Amino acid sequence: MQMNQSLAHGLQILLLFDSTRPALTVPEIVEHLRFSQSKAYRLIRALVYYGLLETQNGTGQYSLGMSALRLGFLAQRKLNLSALALPFMKELSRLTKETVLLTVVQGTRAICLERVESEEPIRYSLFTPGASLPLHAGASSKVLMAFLPEREWGPIIAREGLPRFTPQTITDRKILTSQLREIRCRGYAFSDQEVDRDVRAVAAPILNPRGELIAGLTVAGPAYRIHKRRVQSLGRLVRQSAQKIAGRLQGEPLLPAPQGNCKFIRKKSILIQKGV
Repeated sequence: MQMNQSLAHGLQILLLFDSTRPALTVPEIVEHLRFSQSKAYRLIRALVYYGLLETQNGTGQYSLGMSALRLGFLAQRKLNLSALALPFMKELSRLTKETVLLTVVQGTRAICLERVESEEPIRYSLFTPGASLPLHAGASSKVLMAFLPEREWGPIIAREGLPRFTPQTITDRKILTSQLREIRCRGYAFSDQEVDRDVRAVAAPILNPRGELIAGLTVAGPAYRIHKRRVQSLGRLVRQSAQKIAGRLQGEPLLPAPQGNCKFIRKKSILIQKGV
């Protein structure tokens, strides 16, 4: 099998780390892999840039970075999250008669882990397991971004940009940031044809007991069925199901998604819900 040599060598560096070697110096990496020192430094700089390795200034030692940890957590969650969530997703689909999606953050994008399709003859079935989208478009993506630490929003936008999928896609950074804060305040996201024409969606976060993001749960369907009069009731149902999944994952009840003073959202519900 042919493989890019630099990629292969970078992976070799990452695979050196284990429970017996949680931190390594450049000379130790060179000794294990027989790389030249200049080559090792070049590869390590690239791995640090992408967050796969990190170092404490002055120590000379490198350890796995947050991006590597996030990938590890994602792999671990994939083994049990989908299986644990599936019964609740099926129940939510039965109650709403719409397609239900389970999404997680992977790097700077959203990825679909699981999907339960609606039994209605017209259904939303474009976002299949394994598919990914930028985090700025659609309820299933934006609910993830909204519940990430706010300091991560800027780097995500800088890396992915704000590409337009439909006339409804948010491509203004200030508007997106404002809506992400509103989603966090309200506890769920609503999108109106932001990724696919004639599709609306409502999504809630699955959080751990510390309020940290695990995944997102989404109800999606044709715009003519998910009319704006249904949004609040769908939001309640999705949040309840998300909390049940989180409780099952953690073995304890989950606190509701944090909500602030959202009176201003109700006053401008038509304007805000147009693109959330």
